[in-house]
Amino acid sequence: MTTHPLRIIQISDSHLFADASQSLLGVNTEESFQAVVNFIKNAAGKIDLIIHSGDLSQDGSKESYERIAQALKELQVPVYYIPGNHDNVRTLTAVYPIEPVSGHKHIVLKDWHIILLNSQKPGCVEGFLDASQLTYLQHCLQTYPEHQAIIVFHHQPVSMGCAWLDNLGLKNADEFWQLISGYPKVNAVLYGHVHQENMQMVNGVKCYSVPSTCIQFERDCDEFGLAHLPPGYRWIDLHEDGFLETGVQRIEKYVGHFDKSAKGY
Repeated sequence: MTTHPLRIIQISDSHLFADASQSLLGVNTEESFQAVVNFIKNAAGKIDLIIHSGDLSQDGSKESYERIAQALKELQVPVYYIPGNHDNVRTLTAVYPIEPVSGHKHIVLKDWHIILLNSQKPGCVEGFLDASQLTYLQHCLQTYPEHQAIIVFHHQPVSMGCAWLDNLGLKNADEFWQLISGYPKVNAVLYGHVHQENMQMVNGVKCYSVPSTCIQFERDCDEFGLAHLPPGYRWIDLHEDGFLETGVQRIEKYVGHFDKSAKGY
């Protein structure tokens, strides 16, 4: 009997505001987020869980976190999150858990486990996995050594080929890669922050980013620029034999006004 793979949906970088009418560089982030949620509902098939990989909010507001939960409730599956550099961790942990968003950071499945880490460096745009996060990661990997592992955090642990963006990645990526080098069951790393689709392989570990649910960054560009691409999400299928399939889906049209002259935010 063939079993169906577990399906994960990764969304990221929603940048919602307390005021749902506010826009970011020409995009109403609330409207764009809801368009992606609607698209997932109609196009993603049977979903087992959703991961939001950071920057849920642009202003760290209670209202934005509550509305994210309310929108995702439509999908009727468990949702897990990690903070990004724009998020207010204190507010996040005060609001969540709230249906369907859980505060759990270690998701153990039949043949896989997913470890969610906080790469936020307080007061900074760039990321850092502090000693407590690295210790937790090692504990999880040691506890389930036979499970295929997926590790999720916000900041990219690889070069994106964009000078401005590479300055804002995971600052202790070398320490991270050294730690997981002793765990051959680490299958993939998922991250957000970069507002673009990317796949790289590092020492046999697959690294995947995901489009934002709002604005998209131009690829292979040393200075900040927006890409005229619609928002989207990543689907990940986990098979019992350790095989991982994934792809990105985007909604049909760009949401809002494309600001080609944008220099940052």
